[in-house]
Amino acid sequence: MYQRYLPALEMKQRMLLMLQKQAQTHLQALRDEKAAQQATIGEELSMLADEVPLPEAPLQITAVRVTQENLVGVNLPRLDAVEIEHRPIGLLNEAHWVRQLVEHAEATLRRRIAIQVLEQRLALLKAATRTVTQRVNLFSKVMIPTVERQIARIDLYLADQERASVVRAKLAKQKHAMARAQ
Repeated sequence: MYQRYLPALEMKQRMLLMLQKQAQTHLQALRDEKAAQQATIGEELSMLADEVPLPEAPLQITAVRVTQENLVGVNLPRLDAVEIEHRPIGLLNEAHWVRQLVEHAEATLRRRIAIQVLEQRLALLKAATRTVTQRVNLFSKVMIPTVERQIARIDLYLADQERASVVRAKLAKQKHAMARAQ
């Protein structure tokens, strides 16, 4: 039974490792995008480096929808949508670059939330992989060898019992033949 269950566990382990690698790749891509966007902001909005007080971005996160998806028996979060509300900007009171700043701030917020969800997903995948790896090791290195040794002992005992019964049957047959001869 353990030997039939072990391939399924190993397959689950491989799938979890693959999902973990995909999540790491996606997370790294988002982090790279974040770094590239920061460089772009530095080039396009160089005035942000001045010590002038920055205007508050007129953005407010109204909803973050995260659903749970079951992959390989593990419930993982998946970001469905981020709803961001824009508060009105007084066009005459603000600098000309504020609109561009708001667009970059919104993209940064969305990316930051996506990174948080992916980090949580990756943590869950790592925990599930660790658990499945422990089970695979338990089965392959402890339980299966123990059961195989016990089966070998039982086989040896049964073989000894069979030989003993054959010897008893021969002795009984010889006794019976001697009793008839007399």
